[in-house]
Amino acid sequence: MSCEKGIAYARKYGFLLLCILLTALCAYVCFARLDYGKIQNWDEARHGVNAYEMMRSHNYIVNTYNYQNDYFNLKPPLSYWGIMLGFKLFGVNVFGMRFYAALSMLLTFMLVAFWLYRRAGKAACLTSMFLFLMFHDIFYWHAARNADADALYILLFTIGCLNLLDSVYKPDKLYICGLMFSLCFLAKSWHACVLLPIGGIFMLGSGLWKKWKLRQYILFILSAFGPIFLWAIVRYQYDGMAFLGQMFGVDVTDRIAWSASSNTDYSFFIKYLFSNTAFLIMLAVAMVCLLFLLFMHFTTKNERIAESGDEKKRLHAGLMNQTVLGLALWVFVPLLIFSFSHTYYYWYIFPIYPAFCIAASLFVAQCVRLCRSRRSQAVFAGVMVIPFLMVLRSDRITVRQIDNLEFSGFQQDVQTAMEQYPQFHGLAFYVQKNDNEYKESYCWEQAELLMAELSGDLKCEDGGIEAFLASADEALLMVDPYFYELNEGELGEYLVLYRNEYILLGNVGQ
Repeated sequence: MSCEKGIAYARKYGFLLLCILLTALCAYVCFARLDYGKIQNWDEARHGVNAYEMMRSHNYIVNTYNYQNDYFNLKPPLSYWGIMLGFKLFGVNVFGMRFYAALSMLLTFMLVAFWLYRRAGKAACLTSMFLFLMFHDIFYWHAARNADADALYILLFTIGCLNLLDSVYKPDKLYICGLMFSLCFLAKSWHACVLLPIGGIFMLGSGLWKKWKLRQYILFILSAFGPIFLWAIVRYQYDGMAFLGQMFGVDVTDRIAWSASSNTDYSFFIKYLFSNTAFLIMLAVAMVCLLFLLFMHFTTKNERIAESGDEKKRLHAGLMNQTVLGLALWVFVPLLIFSFSHTYYYWYIFPIYPAFCIAASLFVAQCVRLCRSRRSQAVFAGVMVIPFLMVLRSDRITVRQIDNLEFSGFQQDVQTAMEQYPQFHGLAFYVQKNDNEYKESYCWEQAELLMAELSGDLKCEDGGIEAFLASADEALLMVDPYFYELNEGELGEYLVLYRNEYILLGNVGQ
């Protein structure tokens, strides 16, 4: 192949091939070994138990924990429905539980890239893909690879904000924004309320509020609050205000009061961002682009830059102005609200990450647009070498972290044992081990209880060895070697069904 043909081939298919490669990398990070990493206590485990028991009881409105109404996890049911969808598609297992979260993050990645392709061109699209993959935390720490509500919430939040940016030219897209607020609420509860000031200030700043008629305001209110109201009515039929009342009293008021006493600092999230390598690299990319734009402004201010009609459309000044306003609100409103509420859960600001990607990608696209001569192209390529290498290194770290997933010996032993003994599914199950993080050794922690339910529909009972020995019905007991040796005189009479890192005993068939 001649050099000319190679260049022509690269120009024709290079962009598409890069998009496919980067999307495949994102899919790999989201889905590879998705069922291997240990189930995390608290949010992931609680959501998993809620969804599994709702599916088993055929009640898709009331969430339960160990088959008792759950007034600790006070979230509406949208994320539970996502987990149940995964169970239906892939079976009752960890992969099925996490599938909807991984898919949500992949869709967010693709949505941001596609929006930028339509609005700012190929350079912005590819840049966003590289930058998005830098955020290790959004994949591994509380979103893409964990079965809680955050990945779905980020997707819905992003859809809402992107449609908000587009609403300047297509006002009807505000109905989609309203619907996304409603769905965000049904996924993450009161967290969704940060969308209200973002949308309200944007409408004021852009002048959209003047253009709407009463009918449009009514339709918007219906789209934003109708689904929430319908769900609340249905939920009220089951337990009145027992759940709905605590949603605000516990999940908002008590949590803010507790956070204020535990964290008096207003700069938690700012400090978190500036300790985040991916954010710093993205900031460096934006700063390099800004300096290049200033350089080009002073060196080419008397030159006319030829633009194609397609570029003029994409870089319309009105769109850029409203995009700046929208991105600023997308970033700063959540930061301010969560900072002044004293909360200190780092994943609360994950929904602003797509805005960082979009802002930095627009800077790159603007620089590429100005590079019409070989000299300017060479200068831009030169100044972007170091930031680009840092981005590639960070992307590589994100991909390689698949090889370092946290593993739980107890969860794997429960799963393996139940695969070997399907005839014991559904039995009462006791536990006693000395490596519990949050509860006494004879109590079930949330992650272990979930694995027991997913692996064998086991009925988890607290009480440990003492309760197992007192049980008159067939039951199982999982202990670690320490407790087995400590109670070997009594436990030695029972059949050892499985032995690895932990020991499974049963009073079955005796």
